[in-house]
Amino acid sequence: MGKILVVDDDNIIRTVLKKVLESENFDVDVAEGGNRAIELIKSTEYDVILLDIIMEDLDGIEVLRKVKKLSPLTTVIMMTAYSSPDYVLHALTLGATDFIEKPFEPENIIELVKENVKRVKRWKKTLGLL
Repeated sequence: MGKILVVDDDNIIRTVLKKVLESENFDVDVAEGGNRAIELIKSTEYDVILLDIIMEDLDGIEVLRKVKKLSPLTTVIMMTAYSSPDYVLHALTLGATDFIEKPFEPENIIELVKENVKRVKRWKKTLGLL
């Protein structure tokens, strides 16, 4: 259905999101931080990345910048427990397609990911990549 990467330094969030998304037939990889995420993005084409903003090794904003250079068609949904209008605006101007606050309902994540996978598939079809 779609290739997803979950990037969060919280193991519980990674595990829960992986299980929830796999139950909807998504192919899901996880990364415990920004540096690992960049390694995975260099070797794998993702449709959607769920990306925590505040992480210890490399923050989500820096990962977002790199994602948009490495894989411009990948959509990025930013996640945070510490939302502020400045974070949201900054992430959106750098190319994030959506923003969700923690804690979130699994149903909301599922719908958001489905919408973003459809968006990426449309873009790729329009560009003749599918």
